[in-house]
Amino acid sequence: MAIRAALAATPPTGDLTPYGDASEGLEWSDAMVESAVGFFPVPIGIATGFRIDDQRFSIPMAVEEPSVVAAATFAGTLIASSGGLLTWSTQPEMVSQIFIEGVATDREELLREKEPEIAREIEPLLSSMRSRGGGYRGMTVTRLDEIDIVRVDLLIDVRDAMGANIINTAAECARSKIEAITGGTVLMCILTNESVRRRAGAKFALPVERLSRGRFTGAESGRRIEMASEVAQVDPSRAVTHNKGVMNGISALAIATGNDTRGIEAAVHRWACRDGRYRGVSTFHVEDDNLIGRIEVPLPMATAGGSVGFHPSSRVSLNLLGNPDSRTLARIGAALGLAQNFAALFALVTEGIQKGHMRMHAARLALLAGARGPEVRKVAHRLAEAKTYTIDGAQDILSRLRSENA
Repeated sequence: MAIRAALAATPPTGDLTPYGDASEGLEWSDAMVESAVGFFPVPIGIATGFRIDDQRFSIPMAVEEPSVVAAATFAGTLIASSGGLLTWSTQPEMVSQIFIEGVATDREELLREKEPEIAREIEPLLSSMRSRGGGYRGMTVTRLDEIDIVRVDLLIDVRDAMGANIINTAAECARSKIEAITGGTVLMCILTNESVRRRAGAKFALPVERLSRGRFTGAESGRRIEMASEVAQVDPSRAVTHNKGVMNGISALAIATGNDTRGIEAAVHRWACRDGRYRGVSTFHVEDDNLIGRIEVPLPMATAGGSVGFHPSSRVSLNLLGNPDSRTLARIGAALGLAQNFAALFALVTEGIQKGHMRMHAARLALLAGARGPEVRKVAHRLAEAKTYTIDGAQDILSRLRSENA
């Protein structure tokens, strides 16, 4: 009921398909990108059963990969049964960078002294943001000794926006003032997607007795999940796939809400190697007979501006989540990423990842074989029972099914 209410309450469309026909879809596409020739719909599923900070959530996920939504729902429901996920986030501060060539050392110090003048230069641009509680938060100056370039970081609280346009504009506005102070020449003005000042985190505690599966006791499953987590801390080749499992959740939420998926992914992967070695961004360990899961990542997620406020499907998704602010959306993202990763590790160290994945893949094979309507699930079910995941197998099952119903 909550899902239906969210869909019905979202103007101007009331479903998850914002395009009435192909021509309308092309019109939307043409407004979003240059030289648009079409659009590429991505399925939106709903991961249910989440309990985050003692509040229930059904989370929209736009993703093309089978089993992702099902795994998130499984993990969210299991974790919810033991108290759910606790989350936190920092203030939504983004950084715009100005790189200057030819700056003498004494002018570098003068630049720091003249910060109030630089702040006054960009303040008019930030008046709207300041009225919402955001605005200018400070400036730092760093010399990149290897190439003798000075970098100025402008810190701006962007509130519910991702903030790229406003902070890039602010940096360009400050360009002339900075060149006058330093006597140097600005090379470029651009935000950094590193986003380390805009982090979110989540954690949960799940009794290991809830983790029994097949031939593995709960205690053994917990131990194996902990060991898999440790592998991702010491082996970068495993950490890449470990973090991909985290991003299965976060990226699906980002797409569903119209966020900058590439920027978010870049920030998370940069964070993963912040100490010089690429590591898993989530950790799991057993403590007092509980599996403890934790994550902390930069998540520059927005709930206003850009495609977030423009695209009809993103508005539906945000409505479904209760129209959160950016910090709440980031906390939901962290919780979803942690739960998604937990589901993957749980499967990996017990029954294996392919069992559930191939069951979900069976529906695709059924469609490719020509099944339609109710036939799709029937063919998929028989494929899963036979454990024969081939197009030939699907065609054979479909032929027999139709003969039975003739």
